[in-house]
Amino acid sequence: MSRLFIPVLLMLLPRFLPTIIKYFMLVWRLSFDRRVNIIIRGLVPLGLVYFLWPFDLIKDNIPLIGRMDDLIILGMAVLFLVKLSPQHVVDEHLGRAAPSDRPEDKDPSQVVDGKARFIDEEQDS
Repeated sequence: MSRLFIPVLLMLLPRFLPTIIKYFMLVWRLSFDRRVNIIIRGLVPLGLVYFLWPFDLIKDNIPLIGRMDDLIILGMAVLFLVKLSPQHVVDEHLGRAAPSDRPEDKDPSQVVDGKARFIDEEQDS
């Protein structure tokens, strides 16, 4: 099993490495962005402390779950950080442009250009 797993992992790693680095940088930036709630920003450091802490809530002698609980907690902390952060902040850190609500951008053919001029009421009298 491990003889097959490692070559497949090495084949897929270059393909997914840019995405992994992009989301690692997103989590790093969101953790220090003051526009994100401090409780949400504290999830990833708490998840890292649980990951590195030698004592577990679920003992390691329980098959599969006991050894994976650290990764599950850390993964959930990262997921909650990204999903509960304001969407415009996440989009800004990912380099996505915010969608425009301006009518000129939606359908330029339906926009009429015009000029406006204010007439002083005292001059008309």
